Amino acid sequence: MQKMKEKLKIEYLFYLFLVISPFLDAFSYWYREWFPKVSVSPTTILRLVIPCILLLFIFIRNRKSRKYLMIGGGVYFLYAVFHLLIYQKFLTGSAYGSVFHEAQYILNYTYMISLFYLCYYFSCEGRLSKLKQALTWFLTGYVFLLYLALITHTSSSTYIDGVGYKGWNASGNAVGSLLLITQVILIPYFFEEKKWYHFLLLIATGVYLMVFLGTRVGLLGFPLTLGAYFFCFLLGRRGKGVISRKKVIVSCFLFILLLGSSFFFISHSSTLKRQKNLEKEQNQVVDQKTGEVSHITGDALAYVEKIEKGKMDTKFMDKAQQKSLVEMKKTADSLELDNSKRRVQQVFYHTYLIKNQKSILRILFGNGYLANYSEMTLEMELLSLLYNFGLFGFVLYLGFFVIIFVKAVVTLIWNFSRRNATYFYYLFGVAFVYLLSLMAGYTFFHVSCMVVIVLLHILLNQECCNLEES
Repeated sequence: MQKMKEKLKIEYLFYLFLVISPFLDAFSYWYREWFPKVSVSPTTILRLVIPCILLLFIFIRNRKSRKYLMIGGGVYFLYAVFHLLIYQKFLTGSAYGSVFHEAQYILNYTYMISLFYLCYYFSCEGRLSKLKQALTWFLTGYVFLLYLALITHTSSSTYIDGVGYKGWNASGNAVGSLLLITQVILIPYFFEEKKWYHFLLLIATGVYLMVFLGTRVGLLGFPLTLGAYFFCFLLGRRGKGVISRKKVIVSCFLFILLLGSSFFFISHSSTLKRQKNLEKEQNQVVDQKTGEVSHITGDALAYVEKIEKGKMDTKFMDKAQQKSLVEMKKTADSLELDNSKRRVQQVFYHTYLIKNQKSILRILFGNGYLANYSEMTLEMELLSLLYNFGLFGFVLYLGFFVIIFVKAVVTLIWNFSRRNATYFYYLFGVAFVYLLSLMAGYTFFHVSCMVVIVLLHILLNQECCNLEES
């Protein structure tokens, strides 16, 4: 019986959760395809089962953690109530989502924090010793399903114009971010283990990201993350020791192979097709006032023209939204912005919106992620958490992650002589996550993606503690 208890450890449930996550994502996609009118997928419930069991285990087992869970739960609940009340009060007809849809975003980010606490607790207890093995199977599952969808011609397109393949997933950008962040966690492990299967998995991941996915994140992210590892490998060398000739030769060969394959993949990538389509679309949007190509999107231009003619209904778009849209157009015109740069337009719009709303409550609790029409829904997630969820929301949902990152930077400065490659690489990885949240969007929000983001921060924190103790 004692041997049975030693083998069946509670953290194995978390490993199981990781391994089945790719299949839950695929099932969720197909369920929404089969039943488009159903707002909640069964996988939403299934994803809660294992984390809830593990949190219940912590709640029962540890009195101190019980207090943290109760206080933390109360704080996040109160924030959610205030945010949704404000959202409902100022909701207009142009909103991209209802109060229910906004609540789904709040619940997703709260779920992320629950996973963070869960992983942090297990990490402190030394219960995540087989985490990288489980993540290897997690990545294997994702890559297998992506290629299976490709081979069976059932993959969904990354973009509405048919460019790219995102498999059985809701978002191509989320797939790219997930694969890249998982890769960052596993590359040091792969190079330590030196197993042929790991390198085959790495190549398969890279080919999909650069050739089939069709996003700039995938195309540029793979060579960037792999090249960064070789740089961190050299930067992490300590003392006056010389790297063996064999390692230098192998590293140089792999890096040259990476560059060569990158040029080949770039020339055959779906991403280039996507960029050509954007250029064509860009030239089709003409500003009737000037007779030249518009510097904002077609829908935004139509709304601005309606506002300037005084025909915009304030129930559809309130005065602050109207004024912000007009100011955004003026800024885009002065900068001669390409109308395909939608994320830049969103940042201008939301910056002006905060200024024009003149509301302390909205600054603190957010003006709502889905409160504006679709094109002006802020996709740059790092800014969205600040603009749309307010100062309180930003602290509650990103505060722990930022603290770990800042702590890791300070620790590295004070202990630079004891540095190592993995520490450097995980630090790069966390910075890369924040960059992805600005470039790709839908990074922290995607359920499987948030899991690997949490784990990357936890692993960086472990490396930080190890550096302090060494």
